[in-house]
Order: sequence, then structure tokens, then C-alpha cells
Amino acid sequence: MTKLAHSYSALKMYENCPKNYYHQRIEKSVRDPGNAVTAYGERVHKSLELRLGEDAATLNQEASRYEALCASIERLATGGVLTVEEEMTLNDSLKPTGWWDPDAWLRSKIDVLVRKGPEAIMFDWKTGKRRPDFDQLELFAVQVFKHYPEVQRIKTTFVWLKEMKMDSETFTRKQEAPIWEKILGKIKRIEGSAEHDNWPAKPSGLCGWCPCKSFCEYAK
Repeated sequence: MTKLAHSYSALKMYENCPKNYYHQRIEKSVRDPGNAVTAYGERVHKSLELRLGEDAATLNQEASRYEALCASIERLATGGVLTVEEEMTLNDSLKPTGWWDPDAWLRSKIDVLVRKGPEAIMFDWKTGKRRPDFDQLELFAVQVFKHYPEVQRIKTTFVWLKEMKMDSETFTRKQEAPIWEKILGKIKRIEGSAEHDNWPAKPSGLCGWCPCKSFCEYAK
């Protein structure tokens, strides 16, 4: 069986449709080319990364309205450590490893992380419609706990840039075990599909935008 590497987006893809997951991540016969909306989101993410990174670059015109937000995060980070686009990877023993290492098994990329001893604050930029999925924040929280043993409590926040709204959830180390149980259950289902080569289609309202729609009978 092919060794699989996982991420929040991959887990979500499988949850939405195992058939789509198979064609994109196992067979790799199709690729989501994105669109103008996703391209805009990538540009804004990059500008925010450069602004809050070590070089403190000026925000580009598209993202200039977020200067006050960036400044407030910098003030929040005073006396702590601020990182952007931090890559966090675990092997299947839930031990930290490198992003491209052979044992990379679960990858996450954190848009903004502020660490102050036992406390941490995480921000995840969102440029689309406000649809919070707290499973993503749970995964990011336990990644931080695995990579920074000193962190005991983390406040995680979706920042909906279009509406300038936020959705937050706070996690402590006491919640790690049930969160991992849920994550590992999702991974077990994917690995079960791989073991039995069983990737059923899951028709939904997403079919019209699926990169498999040209050959999937449910997208006709």
C-alpha cells in the first residue's frame, strides 16, 4: 500500500468525496487548477506573510486595508515569538519531523503563531465566505502542542478578511487525547480505503466544481 501523507485539506477532501480524493491524491490523474478567487486568496496570504515576517514588507494594494490588523498582531506579540507560515510535520508516531522527510505523515502550515511561554495564539487567514470549521483549528492546536511542549494553552482564530470578522476557540493540553482520537479516526478511514482500494463517490452540491466532473457520472 502506498504510504500516505495527510493534512487538514486532504482529510476534508476525503470527507467530501473519496472518489475525488483518489483521483487527486492517489492516482494523481486530475488537479484542481483553482480560479480567480483562489488566486486572490494566495496573493493576500503572501502579502500578509511578508508584512508580518522578518522583513516587515509593505502590504500590497490588495491587502493594504489589513495594515491595522497586522499592527495589532505585532503589538500582541510583544515580549513573545511571532512566526508566519510555519510548517509543522509529524510522523506516524506523532513526533515532529521535517516537511519533506521520508517519514512525514501529517502536515500543517500555520499562518500566524504567537508564543509566550505556556500561552500561544494562532491566526488562520480566510478570504472566502464565513464558514468556520473548528476541526481545522483542533488539528492546528494539537500540532502546536506536539511541536512546542511548553505551550499549555492556545487560542486559535479564523480571521475572515472580507468581513473583518473572527471566530475563535481555545484549547488546552487536557483536550489533546479526544482530539487525536477524532483525527486518527479520519485517517484510519482513508487508510482503510487505500487498503481495500475502495473510493466511492459522494455526490453533493460540490460536484459542479469538482475537477473530476468531466468523467464522474454524478457531476453530469
